[in-house]
Amino acid sequence: MWTTRTRIGWGLLLLGAVLMALTASRYFMFDSSAYFDRQRQVFEDHTFWLMLHITGMFFAILVGPFQFWRRLRERHFRIHRTLGKIYIAAAILGAIGGLYMSQWSASGTPSDLGFAALAIGVLFTTTTAFMRILRGNVQSHREWMTRSYALIFAAVTLRIYLPGLEAAFGRHTGYAIVAWACWLPNLAFAEWFIRAKLRVRPEEPRVAPVGLEAAIQS
Repeated sequence: MWTTRTRIGWGLLLLGAVLMALTASRYFMFDSSAYFDRQRQVFEDHTFWLMLHITGMFFAILVGPFQFWRRLRERHFRIHRTLGKIYIAAAILGAIGGLYMSQWSASGTPSDLGFAALAIGVLFTTTTAFMRILRGNVQSHREWMTRSYALIFAAVTLRIYLPGLEAAFGRHTGYAIVAWACWLPNLAFAEWFIRAKLRVRPEEPRVAPVGLEAAIQS
């Protein structure tokens, strides 16, 4: 049963995801005036990879909160599984696009490395979560999906932290810091949440372990 605190937390998670998706939606107009000022030329030169990143993260960040909705998992498992497939595909594609684009980030090597590490983290956690559920390990799948979405949610925390960091350290240094600060605290929080909450109330497998082919076709 969800407590009031849990409902508020989930609501804030969904609100952040929706606001982020609305912010990102302007990129689908393919109008360069919507691009990040310091990156406009880079975005124009690499539009395919930019849109791969934006599109993947758009769907992943919107789908993610519903995967944490326990009632949906318990009462509408087919919907949960379908949304899970969408999330995994979107997160992987978005991370590939982000990894490619990371080499041209706004503050040079420090931010390049920060965003590249974030993209690799999304690829690793999402792929691991997928492999765990193929083996029927629901609890481990749940934990790795939590880590994955914590990294996806960096798109939100980046925009929360960036104005303050740039005001305090200047545009160049502030952006270099946020390339790491947008996801490292998220991942730390996810680890606390896993140990304090998820492992206290583990979920039992609903189906027997399945092979890759059966899982994809089901």
